[in-house]
Amino acid sequence: MPQTKKKVWNQEMDPETKARQYGMDALTDAELLALVIRCGTKEKNALELAREILGDEVGFYGLMESNLQTLTSIRGIGWAKACLLLAVRSIVIRASQQRREVKPVMNSASCVADFFMEQLRYLKKEQVILCLLDNKCRYMGQVLLAEGTCNTAVISPREVYIEALMHRACAVILLHNHPSGDPTPSKEDRAVTTMCALAGENLGIPLMDHIVIGDLTYFSFKEQGLI
Repeated sequence: MPQTKKKVWNQEMDPETKARQYGMDALTDAELLALVIRCGTKEKNALELAREILGDEVGFYGLMESNLQTLTSIRGIGWAKACLLLAVRSIVIRASQQRREVKPVMNSASCVADFFMEQLRYLKKEQVILCLLDNKCRYMGQVLLAEGTCNTAVISPREVYIEALMHRACAVILLHNHPSGDPTPSKEDRAVTTMCALAGENLGIPLMDHIVIGDLTYFSFKEQGLI
């Protein structure tokens, strides 16, 4: 049976030619994504698929908010292409967190928020992350404590400090995201922060901050004098 011919490009100047002539910076977001996808289907070329992935979102939000299910629901995106696109997404997140320092120092709210921003700002559900620090406030690693709904994720001081003790952390920072993009803490956020800070004082593992991540913005309990 003859293979169905896949559409590659159907515009006057395809992204490859445009990149060679004018450089990568001249390409639109959809054209950049099309270079990753490479080929389309009988009905849609790679550029058309890229535009469908990005949707009406500004920039790469359409990709960064995607998951395996949403990508494979697009006609022309199979499991292999979806995994490739999610690999690109993960590369972006990891690149944003990798620094020349092996153990970045988490000594300010802005530093911590910058480190976790790309990881948390696109999520559609709340996640609570525990950032583990050594005795010089250097990053030791992170633990996912909870994943909830679009507006809540519940944790207790017990969960926080079991992980802190298991990993021999000298101090910790709590982080969670607000999928709405507004980092204003809720009444529950304030209550759990107070309880965790008190537990940390008793155990000698201080809660250095609780940071709520919004969309390119954050709320720091420490900066606001609430810890």
